[in-house]
Amino acid sequence: LAQASCRPADSAPLSLAAMLAFVQGLAAFGGGNVIPPAARFLQAGQSSVTRFAEDSDASWGSTLLAQQVMTVAAVCGCIAAAQRRYKDRSHSRISMRYSKSRSYQCIEHPTYRAKPGDKYRYRVSTDITPEWGVYPPACPDRVVKYGTVVFKGTPGGKEYYMKTNTRMVSSKMAESVGALLLDCDGTLVETERDGHRVAFNMAFKEKGFECEWDVKLYGELLTTGGGKERLTRYFADYNADAWPHQDPPSKDHPAIKELHELKTKLFMDIVRSGALPLRAGIEDLISKAMAAGWSVTVCSTSNEASVTAVVETMLPEFAADIKIYAGDIVSNKKPNPEIYLLAAKELGVAPMKCIVVEDSSIGCQAGAAAGMKVIVTRSIYTEDEDFSAASMVVSSAAKVDFEEDVVSMLPTIELV
Repeated sequence: LAQASCRPADSAPLSLAAMLAFVQGLAAFGGGNVIPPAARFLQAGQSSVTRFAEDSDASWGSTLLAQQVMTVAAVCGCIAAAQRRYKDRSHSRISMRYSKSRSYQCIEHPTYRAKPGDKYRYRVSTDITPEWGVYPPACPDRVVKYGTVVFKGTPGGKEYYMKTNTRMVSSKMAESVGALLLDCDGTLVETERDGHRVAFNMAFKEKGFECEWDVKLYGELLTTGGGKERLTRYFADYNADAWPHQDPPSKDHPAIKELHELKTKLFMDIVRSGALPLRAGIEDLISKAMAAGWSVTVCSTSNEASVTAVVETMLPEFAADIKIYAGDIVSNKKPNPEIYLLAAKELGVAPMKCIVVEDSSIGCQAGAAAGMKVIVTRSIYTEDEDFSAASMVVSSAAKVDFEEDVVSMLPTIELV
């Protein structure tokens, strides 16, 4: 440019040659291809100005104007190229981070395709679902650049999982807990012989019925689930002469309902008196289940008020956390599995993760039909019943170990 102010014609090619060398130097400094448009423009300008100076009689002022035009164009080209380069770098560092977010997937958590048979490789980024429960700090060689997982790191595999999850492996506990579903009568408390039977007889006497259920007869009636259903069966099959009404007995008959309501009230009085103690092992089993985070419910065909009275009286420290499904909450009583399926649905626990504790054959059939594992604790009336559908049969809950017997019944994924 200094030469262009002193020498008219031959300074133009020299000035443009100097600018071209400057631009090419910038290109070499910036990585080899920073501002190619400016370099090409200056090369074309150098050749055209040289021809213009040699082949024409242009004045010194025209040549200087041409140099100025070429200089301004070159500067504009450098600015445009620099802006383009800046945008390219911004896209590589920032825009890529959000490029996949528009497709509802963050670049920091990409999904990877596992190789066939590669059992211990990550299926997705370790920031989302780690392999074997191992989070990124367990992979010191993990590489992340510009928000992209370049190398996921060496997986810990089965051995690392075994070492870091000894509690789960030793106790055979699954990641998610299960639900403990218990029957009430005969399971929590021996209520049938000394509770319900006595209350029925007291109700008969108070209402003027010449009926009395002995221990043997009541044992036969227990094969029918539900108090109103037992009354209907008794007046229909065992003692039709004692039925004082013209229309046949049914569970919805007003006389049956009235008699059953009285019996429930009398039974609740017996329970609250403390005359019926808990069966052995029940309180310990419920305590361990709740401590492990399990849901505990009572599922019974008896009246809801009666079941509630048993739970609140016998298990006061757990009553607030025990859900009750009882009475006419379902249309079909045991051995139909409806009540157990309803409890599993409302608890949000799959039937395969529900463990049923029963004392009767009809309860065992109901739990098994619901797709649940069943533990039977034999009671006074159910010693000789068929429990072939049960997973475990014991004399009382005191024989049941929570971790060894109950937790082991949950389905688990075997580590091979």
